[in-house]
Amino acid sequence: MENRTCFAGLPVRNYLIAASSPLTESVQKVKCCMEAGFGGVILKSAADYVRTGKGYGRKVVFIGDDYYADSSFEREIMTAEEAIQLYKKLILYDKELLIIPSISASSMRMEDWMQICQRFEDLGAQLLQLDFFYLGTLVQELGTEFYPMMQKMLSELCRSLDCKIMPKLNVNFEPARICETLVQSGVKQVSLLDSIRVALPEKYGLHENTTSYFGNRQLPLTLEYLQHAVRAGLEVCAGGGVCGPQDVDILKDHGAALVQTASYVLKNGFSKTPCLLHQKEISTDSHQNAWCDIPYYQAPGCENCGFCFRNSRHGN
Repeated sequence: MENRTCFAGLPVRNYLIAASSPLTESVQKVKCCMEAGFGGVILKSAADYVRTGKGYGRKVVFIGDDYYADSSFEREIMTAEEAIQLYKKLILYDKELLIIPSISASSMRMEDWMQICQRFEDLGAQLLQLDFFYLGTLVQELGTEFYPMMQKMLSELCRSLDCKIMPKLNVNFEPARICETLVQSGVKQVSLLDSIRVALPEKYGLHENTTSYFGNRQLPLTLEYLQHAVRAGLEVCAGGGVCGPQDVDILKDHGAALVQTASYVLKNGFSKTPCLLHQKEISTDSHQNAWCDIPYYQAPGCENCGFCFRNSRHGN
């Protein structure tokens, strides 16, 4: 299943990357990604913080073929220690797999980003994703100061780190402006595109400020940002709205060096991953466990998010 390529000067087994998601938050899930044929993985995002216990769990609502996922920062974002331990175990397991740690924060304060980035660099990480999902609200809050502040932060990270950084863009960023900001900061790689924050009617029971949409309506947005990124000369790992191999081909045809996905596998199972590379479905026992490590719906430890319950009802 190998179709070797390079990204950020690093060898990659093929151009299909497992996006930061439930697929990449445990050793077992990353092993499943490897067995399914992904060329690399972007680990679940982590931040330098301490949990307060005030978060709430995951919940998923399907509407047609699309789904909406909700969870709090403390449920969705790993702590620095959790992510460091995960990375240490994975680099021992497979030294050739491209493993990209993902860093997040809710501010542009340098201290929220630098220390955890340096810790991963010290462990040998050569490429880091900077997850900007929680910075989307700052665009309106900071107004004209947002992009200069972003450039200052990214420039400092580029100067201080030997490893490469790859910001993951938020849909609230103006495409041309943010790509120009990345280039002026010295950034050469970019990750596309963060999920779309959507507020569903109250009857669905999801939180207004932490609910994200996943489905094919993401693809036109991804293509818009991809066009601007390629025009700016950035090397792109693109995803968002991938619902089949035809979408992977579209992103590649429009200039993406790598294509990342998670929702396709979460919905269809690890066995269908090779289909995105125009290869045959594989036999795997991991299908029902793509969303989490709990073996079945309402088993001990299940948070009743509703994802695998939907799959069992529809025979997926």
